[in-house]
Amino acid sequence: MEHTDILQTASEEIQNEMSRAVLYNLFASLIARKTDETWLNPYFQNQLQIGLPQSEGKTELLSDLEKALKSPGYHQEIQLDYDRLFIVPGPSQTFPYESCYTHRNIDGTFGRLWQEPAQDMQRILKEWDIQFAEGWDLLPDHIAVELFFMAELCQRRSQAQSLDQKTLREWQVNFFQTHLQPWVFEFIERVEKEAETGFYHGGATLLREFLTEEEEELSK
Repeated sequence: MEHTDILQTASEEIQNEMSRAVLYNLFASLIARKTDETWLNPYFQNQLQIGLPQSEGKTELLSDLEKALKSPGYHQEIQLDYDRLFIVPGPSQTFPYESCYTHRNIDGTFGRLWQEPAQDMQRILKEWDIQFAEGWDLLPDHIAVELFFMAELCQRRSQAQSLDQKTLREWQVNFFQTHLQPWVFEFIERVEKEAETGFYHGGATLLREFLTEEEEELSK
């Protein structure tokens, strides 16, 4: 391989890692807390239009944001949908914690919080010195935290030297297979089923498509 080809390949890998980091961060932010005024900013919505992959989920999500921009009352409906899905106990509640899915009760119902996955995630976050923005007061095995950690691995790999890149790639593969793959698609399926707004239904569809691609890529 010629020197210019090597440089081009390296540049493409860096861009790929940065793009993955952006998407992981975006999906983490979508589920970490309720939408704020940032999501209603026309410039931000235009960036989503450019940056998100083509999908029915993208159309749903952006249509709902446009509707919320024109109608503050509808923005409140999106915020209430978040509460119903992730906060308020009820038949539509969708637990966003790994422990609930991978360590179920004997009768098959969702398990308790703070089980082994949460403890392992707490150790990983401390080991990697991960710092969260103000307001990210989430349990360690919350889906948003795990997506954020994957974003961090991608971001660090985009800036790493070749030997560190190999280690970071191994971390990406192992973390995805250990902490995301066993439960995240069931979680997403439930969100798609229970969401009452196009914002969360479309967002879940986009996340499923993205993680399906990640699953294939990280299994190579």
